Amino acid sequence: MLRLLVVLTLYGAVFLVEGIPLIRRRDWRTLLIFTGLCLLGLALAIPWSFGRHLSFPSQALMEFFEPLAQKVLGPPE
Repeated sequence: MLRLLVVLTLYGAVFLVEGIPLIRRRDWRTLLIFTGLCLLGLALAIPWSFGRHLSFPSQALMEFFEPLAQKVLGPPE
């Protein structure tokens, strides 16, 4: 529970430091992107705070793009 409190506090602090100036400048597009990225990071951090392990798709992505990379760049040296 302490981890969740730390995560929420840190994300809240980052939003206050970075988000408030965007609101004052009325930079809505940047604020929307910033908020979306923060929410994505928060969605990954909350399960971590409860001790859950999230598997990342990096191996699956490498297997998917490896044939394309070999065709474009050639075989690895």
